[in-house]
Amino acid sequence: MSKSPIQALPPGGVLSFRPWSQGEAKPESDKASHSYLVQVHGDALSQVLETVMPMLDRLLAQKTTEVREQKLEALVDFITGQMAGPIAARHARVLNEFGFVTAEELADANQSRAGNRNALADDWKRRRKVFAVRHRDESGRPWEVFPLFQFENHKPIKAVQAVLEAFGKHKAPWKLALWFTSNNGWLPGQARPVDLLKFAPDAIVQAARRDAAGSAA
Repeated sequence: MSKSPIQALPPGGVLSFRPWSQGEAKPESDKASHSYLVQVHGDALSQVLETVMPMLDRLLAQKTTEVREQKLEALVDFITGQMAGPIAARHARVLNEFGFVTAEELADANQSRAGNRNALADDWKRRRKVFAVRHRDESGRPWEVFPLFQFENHKPIKAVQAVLEAFGKHKAPWKLALWFTSNNGWLPGQARPVDLLKFAPDAIVQAARRDAAGSAA
């Protein structure tokens, strides 16, 4: 038994629409497609329908593309969110363990007389004596801070500059921070570079050069 038509207009209209019933002759199509029967009662409307069908095809294709893009964006957002959580936690652990300072705080600690309170830290950063990382404050506002392990009495530790020179531009700021605070196989007892900055600076620089050579290979 065939399915009853789904009327596109109120009873008595000139257009009916229903899925193609089993047993009826069906045009060749791939397995993923679906067939429908549209009946038009009237030559005038038939001509209108033939005119708008190509437009309808384009609209359906556009809508299908939009749906696919929305699903892809949702998938990317989900993956990004899953990755961002652990990464943000690692960043927070570094700053919580070693502390951080702002450019203004470095200026105050060094009694800088510059009117621009960022000038001193910007100069050190430009000369590759220290590096800064992006961090969000309690309100969620992103700002730039300097991991405190780079300094002794708020002045740059020389070994840090040598490490930055060894890596060049191969490591982003947060990757540098994680390198300093992660166990390193080139150091005695797989120590963290940060723990030997003041006691074995040469060993740290050599480890940085070896790691840099490996990452560039």
